[in-house]
Amino acid sequence: MKLVVGFIPFSATPDGLVVEKVYEMWKDKDFVLDLGTDPIAAAEEVRKLSPEKVLLVGSSRYAPEGISEKEIILETTDRWEMLELLRPGLDGRYYLEDVAYGLLIFSVVNKVYALYFRGDYNDENIAKLNAKVEEKVNWLLKS
Repeated sequence: MKLVVGFIPFSATPDGLVVEKVYEMWKDKDFVLDLGTDPIAAAEEVRKLSPEKVLLVGSSRYAPEGISEKEIILETTDRWEMLELLRPGLDGRYYLEDVAYGLLIFSVVNKVYALYFRGDYNDENIAKLNAKVEEKVNWLLKS
């Protein structure tokens, strides 16, 4: 089973800094990518690795405080609705959902597993997110 873990770091926010620090811990692994880019470029990068599963790690202003998980699927076949899902990720701000929809729309995978972090930048939160990424990676590799 081939897994890709994509991080969407954003150093302008405390949440994004935590994600960035955890990415720094994982970046030397051959299945880890920095996907802090537009959804189309992210889909192209992930497609090169031909994954069966994708885990994205990032932040969202809509996520609850702490670490949360979500499975994201594409719920439409309407091309206009797909365009509207992609549009926010084409204006220079790259959120986890934007990258996930790019992967789904361009048929890289049928489901994206997501880990969201929202909270303060501190060593405790970095350690917690790193442990959660490790737990989720191990679970995905076994499933």
